[in-house]
Amino acid sequence: MKTGGNWRKRGYRWITITGVAAVMVTGYMLLDLNVAAREGQVPEPVTQALSTSITYKAGETVTLGKGLPVYAQTVDHKVPVDLMRISTHTSGGEKMKVQTVRGEWIKLNHDEFGNFWVPGWYVSKESQTLKRLVPQNFTLRTGSKLYLYPGSQTSWPSGASLTDHALIVAATKDWYGVSVAPRTWNKESNVYRPAIIWVRAKDVQQHVNVADGWFGNQASMSTTDVRHLTDILLNKSTTSKQAAQWLGEPDWKEHSQNLNETNVTMSIGQTWRYEREDAQFLVTFSKTGRLLQTRWNIPVDDRNNVVPSDWNFSRSDDDQFTTKIVGKTLPSTLPWKSTWTNQGKLNYPFLQAATEDVLLMKGDDGGFSGMHYDKSVYALDRHTGKNLWEIHAGYGALQAQVDTKREGVTLFTSYTPGDQEYKDRIRHIKLSDGKVQWEYKPGSKLSLRGITAAEHVVVVDSPVAEGSSQGRITVLNSSNGKTLWTKKLSAGYQLFNQTADDPHVMYWEKNQLIAADPLSGRTVWSIKTGKPTVDHIENDPYFDGITRLDPFTKAQPERWMLLGDQWVLVDLNSGKKLAHFQARNGQRFEVLNDGMLLIRENKQGDHYGDYFDFTTTLYDARNDKKVWTLNDKVERGLVEGDQIVVIKNGYPAALDYNTGKTRWDAQHTISSLKYPTNQGSYLTIHDQLLLPMGDDLLVMNKEDGTLVGRVYDVVMGSPEHRDRDAKNGTMNRVGDEIYIGSSNGRFSLYLANDLITDISR
Repeated sequence: MKTGGNWRKRGYRWITITGVAAVMVTGYMLLDLNVAAREGQVPEPVTQALSTSITYKAGETVTLGKGLPVYAQTVDHKVPVDLMRISTHTSGGEKMKVQTVRGEWIKLNHDEFGNFWVPGWYVSKESQTLKRLVPQNFTLRTGSKLYLYPGSQTSWPSGASLTDHALIVAATKDWYGVSVAPRTWNKESNVYRPAIIWVRAKDVQQHVNVADGWFGNQASMSTTDVRHLTDILLNKSTTSKQAAQWLGEPDWKEHSQNLNETNVTMSIGQTWRYEREDAQFLVTFSKTGRLLQTRWNIPVDDRNNVVPSDWNFSRSDDDQFTTKIVGKTLPSTLPWKSTWTNQGKLNYPFLQAATEDVLLMKGDDGGFSGMHYDKSVYALDRHTGKNLWEIHAGYGALQAQVDTKREGVTLFTSYTPGDQEYKDRIRHIKLSDGKVQWEYKPGSKLSLRGITAAEHVVVVDSPVAEGSSQGRITVLNSSNGKTLWTKKLSAGYQLFNQTADDPHVMYWEKNQLIAADPLSGRTVWSIKTGKPTVDHIENDPYFDGITRLDPFTKAQPERWMLLGDQWVLVDLNSGKKLAHFQARNGQRFEVLNDGMLLIRENKQGDHYGDYFDFTTTLYDARNDKKVWTLNDKVERGLVEGDQIVVIKNGYPAALDYNTGKTRWDAQHTISSLKYPTNQGSYLTIHDQLLLPMGDDLLVMNKEDGTLVGRVYDVVMGSPEHRDRDAKNGTMNRVGDEIYIGSSNGRFSLYLANDLITDISR
């Protein structure tokens, strides 16, 4: 792991370089001026400099240059230079009228910034002699002053605490412009940027260009100083060649996230990662090598001058230059490489089902609320990862039901992107090559409600008439598409089938749950039950499902069903009630891998709320026994021996299986956010836990929660409203094979033992 030292320590040699593209430092909006006393810096007596006369008048038109600091109000020597809280700067060339003149300051109005102040010198003829310089380290004579602008009346005493992290970036006549790093880079939702002040050229004892390779092995530069340089030099005109010269070679080069919006063809660039113990820097380039995004990952500690917050910070001039405050430990990258990787055409690939030779995938662009444009179903060769076939459904409906033998899949689509028209289609596709085996034509202009499946059949759901709440199910032979039987259902009916593993066609109507023989429609068993009295949790798009479905295995022939005011575990073969418990609004539950239940209940009876609004119970449903109850929100549990690894109040944790007592909690280690984002579920490899969290696929020790690292070249995400797909299809294991999807369309096969080898090196 690289760590940065003090680049001004005695013994480091000065290196002069050429070729660094110089940029004038930028400033930002002052948010809080009453900082001198309460930030611990007492103003010192100052002498007044020779002032440049400000002769502007209200109503006069002036032209602003590029990169000028923008202030919310005037400042004087009582405001420390490194606490000016500057948050934006001018883009240059704007003509605007002077609103007010106050001493050395003029007040202007901008369509974007609103009213703001700048020192009048910056729009004077004298300022036109200003030249930008390559950033330079420097030392000042003892007793030197710092000035608001050349010849200003406002000045500050210089000192090592300021100038040790300052850079000369500009010059004019007998003056140097100096960039001063902010004492605090981020606070609450605000991003602060370096201020620019001025020193007399005669007070500069020595100055040398900053050496290239800021992150290099031989660099003695602290993270604070590197952050200062990236802030003033990197912008969207920077090329990967320039970045490599300045930053040095990265520790890792990875595929970027999708750089385009969901309505545009995907574009995957490259992200460079620079990793230090006290910070990580991510730089993303387009396919043509142009810089598009940067992000600092900063841990919560005493070295980085950050304030913990729920915000991810972005610069006000460009929201692609960001800072993320994380927990106490940064995950270093583990060199676990895939056996093969498939690059999909949509952001999120979810594994749906698998055979010995084929993987059935669902692709989704991840967009919603007007930003969802496409979804797809496709098949991959399980041995090589190559595409076998693919069908896109645009923003229409898409349902896929694998047949009982897992030789084909029946697709329902309501929109044809190629023809740009809505048209319901039901096709049965051969998994191995994508050839259409049969197609069912509804023979009606009514829009279908969708399809589901049972053993050897496909169930088509349609209304009896346009706008009717009555329905008709048409049961097709999944081998040839021929109609086996139909049935008209009364208003308020509900279908209960999920997959072709279901032994019967199941539907609720007229206060009865009926299981019908798939081939004949004959009733096999039935349960009398009233209409549910609570909202069905499966209708919540943010709920990730009662049971985690394994794409590699057949589903269990039992299911939790909402019957009246009860959740009932039903044997699907016989209709026998195996267990039950009271259903309530605000309740969610999940079946653990040992069959026990985690039941979450909101004390307010709502679906959502803060963590303290919930209780969670480990419940033995078959024996009607509560094992323990916690006043916490606990979810996504995985039983591992005598403990359960979970997400507790948003963070990875492990609970004692018998008591619910917390054995370890990774909240402070992993993130400073109150509401972190998690995707998918836990997966175990020997003593390691894998968990998607934020952008990373984290690896943790399951015994104590120690953060081992993050998986190389995987970009996770949070596909909103796709929680069930993420839970079931983002990560899966069968034997030594680990299948992992990411948020940039990539789906990969890994070998479990290779990860253990990488960790032990």
